[in-house]
Amino acid sequence: MYREALDWLTCPHDPATSLVLEPGAQEQLDGALVAGQVRCPACSARYPIVDGVLDLLGPLGLPTSLAQAVNVFPPAAWAYERTWRPRALSTLTGEPFGYERELPLITGLAAPERGGLIVDVACSNGLYARALERARHNAPGHVIAVDLAMPMLRQARSYARAEQLRISFVRARAQALPFAPGAATALAMGGSLNEIGDSAGALRELRRVLAPSGRVVMMHLVRDESASGRALQSFLSLGGVALPALAQVNHAFASAGLRLRAQWRYRVVVFSLLTARG
Repeated sequence: MYREALDWLTCPHDPATSLVLEPGAQEQLDGALVAGQVRCPACSARYPIVDGVLDLLGPLGLPTSLAQAVNVFPPAAWAYERTWRPRALSTLTGEPFGYERELPLITGLAAPERGGLIVDVACSNGLYARALERARHNAPGHVIAVDLAMPMLRQARSYARAEQLRISFVRARAQALPFAPGAATALAMGGSLNEIGDSAGALRELRRVLAPSGRVVMMHLVRDESASGRALQSFLSLGGVALPALAQVNHAFASAGLRLRAQWRYRVVVFSLLTARG
C-alpha cells in the first residue's frame, strides 16, 4: 500500500476514525509500504502491513463458502488471470467479449478521470483496479483494491507493480469497507457480488461509502433463461455462488439505496451503472 491511501482509510470498527501509520514501517523507493502497522487512534486496534498489503482481518477473516475458499488457495490466485478470467465473459455470453471490450466499458462508466477515492471491491487479481488507475490520467486521488483473500491480493499487487501502477491493496470484507461515509467517487465490482455471501450487506456498504455524485459500476451474473443453463447454475449454487433473476438483483439495488441509471445484459452477464438515491 501507499501512504496516500491513509488519506481515505478508516478503522473497520470505527469508520469515522482515520488510520495512522505507526513508526518503523518499511518503505520502498517508490513509496510503497511493504511492512509495518497502522493504528486506530479511537479504539487502539493495530493492523499489519504484510508483503505490501494492509490486513484488516487477520486470522479471523475466514471464507464463508466454497467459492470464497477457492480464492484463498494460492494456485487459484496464480491461475485466475492466466487461465479463466480472459475467457470468462466470452464463455458466459456466447460471443466475443475480451478485455478490449469489457475494460473500456467499466472505465467509461466509472469515469476515474474525475479523481478522488476509487475502489475496486472484491478485486480478485485487481483487473478493474489496474484499468481504473490507467484511466485516471493522474487526476488527484488514489485507487484502492479490497479483497478477502490474501493470495489474490498478493497476486494483484504483483501485477500492478509489473505495470508500475500506484495502487494500494487492502484485505477487508465487502460488508465492512474501511472508508468513511460518502468517501468514494467511484466503486467497481467485477463478478464478486455472486459469491460474497451477504450481498445485501455489501450493497449497503457500497451505498454508505458512495459520494453523493459518485458512481457504482458492476459486472454481475444472473439466472440463465435456458433449462440447461439453470441446471448448471443450480450445481454452482452448492458452492456458494448465488445467481438470482435480474429483477431480484435490481430490487436489491433499490433496497440498498442505489438508483439504477443504466444496464446492459449479455445472456447471463449484466453490467449495471448505479448512483446514490436521494
